[in-house]
Amino acid sequence: MNVRDTYKRGLYLILIMASVAMVVLGTTTYILYNVAFQEERQRLVETAQSQARLMEAVANHHQEGDDVLKHVLIQVREAHEKFVGFGDTGEFVLAKQESDQIVFLLSHRHHDLSNPHPVSIHNHEAEPMRLALQGKSGSIIGLDYRGESVLAAYEPVKNLNLGVVAKIDLKEVQAPFFFAIWVATGIALLLILIGAWIFQRITKPIVARINNMNGILPICAWCSNQIKGDDGEWVKLETYLEGRTDANFSHGICPDCANDQTKL
Repeated sequence: MNVRDTYKRGLYLILIMASVAMVVLGTTTYILYNVAFQEERQRLVETAQSQARLMEAVANHHQEGDDVLKHVLIQVREAHEKFVGFGDTGEFVLAKQESDQIVFLLSHRHHDLSNPHPVSIHNHEAEPMRLALQGKSGSIIGLDYRGESVLAAYEPVKNLNLGVVAKIDLKEVQAPFFFAIWVATGIALLLILIGAWIFQRITKPIVARINNMNGILPICAWCSNQIKGDDGEWVKLETYLEGRTDANFSHGICPDCANDQTKL
């Protein structure tokens, strides 16, 4: 094996180390992200469902003929004023459909704020609310009233013809994991570089010994037992090799010499 092959194998080893580290990092991050994503989804679903059932319960306690929606909205708005939201972007949204418009009944945390503008029922925005007003229940990754991609849970308030949405920006859900990927990738690359440096330090003497034995070795053509060293002096072959390798020599008699009586 020559010096070039030695360095090639060292490079292959480093590339293998880097590939394994990246695969392990990517797999671990993907699994953790999915677990956190499902937990966030479930939290939003529970929030939307609990708010919808609460409003239905409040509506059921009012007498027929009362303006039930008005009384429910008064209580919900009072509670909503004390509710900041969850996380940096999470919020609770309540709306109804009027003609072909989605009319929002609570102040927004983002955009429009205290005077939310209606959105067309046929628009691509406010997709979770559109599903809630259609009487559907579930969760989705879609666009909210701002046109931002969100993870949202939607739930209808059946006896009031309202829709409830609990949502959070998808960017906020993903941000900690993108940050973790960058940090972990940096640490992994640093460890790989340190490992490559240690590997180079360990293999350098071995490569140097191999390098010293490359090229033409001047061995005595008559006895084949002596070799010309770097200083021009003739030394025994075993002495030369012992000084450049980790090998130790012992002596014996090969079959050819054993059969040649002139050498005994």
